[in-house]
Amino acid sequence: MFCEPRDLSLFKTAPVDRRVALRAWPLVQTCHPDTRMEDWMSYAATLRRRASKTAGLVAIEDSRGYIHAVFAWHVHRAIGHPRALRVTDLVVGALPGRQLAESIVDAIRGVAESADADSVMVEIGDRQIAPDALLSEGFEHLVMHCMRAQRGAG
Repeated sequence: MFCEPRDLSLFKTAPVDRRVALRAWPLVQTCHPDTRMEDWMSYAATLRRRASKTAGLVAIEDSRGYIHAVFAWHVHRAIGHPRALRVTDLVVGALPGRQLAESIVDAIRGVAESADADSVMVEIGDRQIAPDALLSEGFEHLVMHCMRAQRGAG
């Protein structure tokens, strides 16, 4: 499995196998209420089959096994960047403080390093931002923007 479990203090990353996908369903359903469980499981299975040094699905969980964030990623060729990492479908729960945001950024950096990516962009709604913007722009604002965009409310 490409995404090796990584200790991020309170949180750790985990590759999304079927068991993790099932545990992530309540979070996905909260952010995407119109998505059926079968569609989520199919999406996760598709990314699991593609999992390699070029694509995958990562969950961030706490020590109790609760999933607090999930994101998809893939490496593609972009102008001036032969190995650009694109993070998409960021689903994240809202927690106070910065620790979850820092863990997401650490996880993205870990994937980028493992994939030998030379650039990283995170898609949130219709925006593309650098991972550090998850910290500098105010994570709470980005979580709310992410959830509104995922629900189609703007």
